Parts: sequence; C-alpha cells; structure tokens
Amino acid sequence: MNTDPILLQEIVRLYEAEPDLLTLPPLLFEGVVRLTDSDVVGWTEVHHRSGELRALLSVEDDPARRATAFQAYARHAGSHPFWQKDPAFYGERAVRESDVFTDEEFMALPMAREVFLPSNAHRIMGVLMLHGEYSLDLSAHRVVGRPAYSDAERDRLQVYRGHVLRAYRQAQQRTVDKLPAADRLRYAFPELTQRQVEVAVWIAQGNSNEAIATAMSVSLDTVKAHLKAIFSKIGTDSRLALAKLVHTVPPFSQMPPLWRLPLETWKTHTGPGTGETLAAAR
Repeated sequence: MNTDPILLQEIVRLYEAEPDLLTLPPLLFEGVVRLTDSDVVGWTEVHHRSGELRALLSVEDDPARRATAFQAYARHAGSHPFWQKDPAFYGERAVRESDVFTDEEFMALPMAREVFLPSNAHRIMGVLMLHGEYSLDLSAHRVVGRPAYSDAERDRLQVYRGHVLRAYRQAQQRTVDKLPAADRLRYAFPELTQRQVEVAVWIAQGNSNEAIATAMSVSLDTVKAHLKAIFSKIGTDSRLALAKLVHTVPPFSQMPPLWRLPLETWKTHTGPGTGETLAAAR
C-alpha cells in the first residue's frame, strides 16, 4: 500500500471534488503541480483515428508564440513515440524526457529547439491513458535550469494516473447527466442543423408533426423535410428510436469532449499530412 502523504492527499482531493469535464482540468493542474513541483501542466486529448489533438495548459502564454510552438510540434511529433503520444510506448508508465534522451541529445532536437526551449521549457514528464478511440495525456513541465524529475516524482505521477482515469470516467458521466437533450444530440451528431436538433427534441417529447410545425412557426412540409434529414443523418427511420436516442446517445461517441465542450483549447494534427494552422479551437 502506498503511504506517500502528498500522493494520498491529492487522491483524496481528486475524488472529493467530484468534478465534471469542465472542472477536472484545473483540478488536475493544481494536483500535478503539488505532486511534481512543476511550473506548467498540460491536459491533452489525442484522437488517434484522425491524428488530431487538443490541449489545455495551466498557464497563459502569448497566443502567437503558442501557435508557432504547436505548429512545430505537429511537424516533429512523428520523430519519436514520446512526442507522438503512442499508447504502446507509454503503457501505464510515467515517462520523463530524461528516460528517453540525454541532456545533450534533448538540446539538439528540433522538437526542443522549436517547441520547448523558446518557451524556456526543458523538463517533461507525462502519463497516457486510453479511453475508447482516444487517449488522455497529462504532462508536467519545468523551465530551463531546473533539475530533472526524480524517481519519487515519477512514481507519484504513475500511481496518480490510475486515479485520474477513474476520475475522468466519473467526470464524463456527471457531464453527460447534466447535458440538456439538445446538447447531447448536437455533440453526438454535429452534422445536424440547429433546427433539426429542435425538431428531434420536440419528437422526443412526444409531439406530433402538426404540433411541432405550430410551435416552430413553420409549415408541416418543413417539419417533414427536417425529420427526413434527421433520420438520414442518425441512421434510423423510427420516431420511437429517435425519441430514445435523444436521451441516451453517448454525446462524445464521434469525437472526444475537448472537441465539443465550451473550453478554449489549442489544437493540432500529428498524423500524415500535418501542417494545418494552429489556433484556439473555441
């Protein structure tokens, strides 16, 4: 049994807070700073099928410099599994840059020279957690001149990882439970228009086409056209199935939460054909 009082305290804080997906990242930022004496903490969701990732950072930075750094990260991510957030490479370990590169090797890397050193960052340690089709990356960073992460700090983050994953799953369920039906449907099927979402919610409430037309101040033919489009986009032709889907569809089944939630994230693409412009996602 782990008896590290600092680690145990952070685990208790994590569960006692009962966070949702909006409040979990800042809670993790504070916890990782206390566990590892870090200067910056990052929370990233990596969508492996598309090669896209979106990230939240614990500190503000010049937007232009941050965008340049993320562009460079996209260019060089494929140079090593450590940068590419490869689940097979990380496993259940906390991995430090010093586990992979000597100081001399790190300083010579294009990734270091173009991404980290311009922001005065050097020491890096992270854990990766698989969740469905995407991974969650929690990373700790120290500025140039500070020592490498110790084995004790690595071990703390490694144990913390399992609790973070459990807390994330609980946070996602809390978030889903609080979502209005319209938001749940919009997140799950972003191809639906706003009016189509409205029609679907009216259907789920048991309203007839005529009642919906009256409530929306549109013609009956317009409602029927919306309904036909909805059935086509969600893959059903049953009003009963649609009504059930509105209240039960997993809202993050197509893309991870950071693609949907109202959070200011940074995004990039680490797969083939990278090079898109980096910007705040929302």
